[in-house]
Amino acid sequence: MTTQMPSRRALTPEPTTIDMICKFNKLKPPKFRGGVDPLKYEGWIRRLENLFKIIEFSNRFKVALATYQFEGEAKYWWGIVKPRGEEDPMT
Repeated sequence: MTTQMPSRRALTPEPTTIDMICKFNKLKPPKFRGGVDPLKYEGWIRRLENLFKIIEFSNRFKVALATYQFEGEAKYWWGIVKPRGEEDPMT
């Protein structure tokens, strides 16, 4: 009788939220303050998308990580428009 070894992935525990945040922060993600210049937003989102290619995150977690980078006007704006009643994957 031969027993099959579990895959390495099966032996690796699921990363916690804090593990994912630490990995993300090590990549030095850019902050976004908001404003009216669409080119600033475009540059910011492209840099984030490149980081998200390095580490796989669920789409909900990507939104949480991206909005975590908001400062100033952008943070205020997100507080007004963010989806209500959804569980925040960052908590």
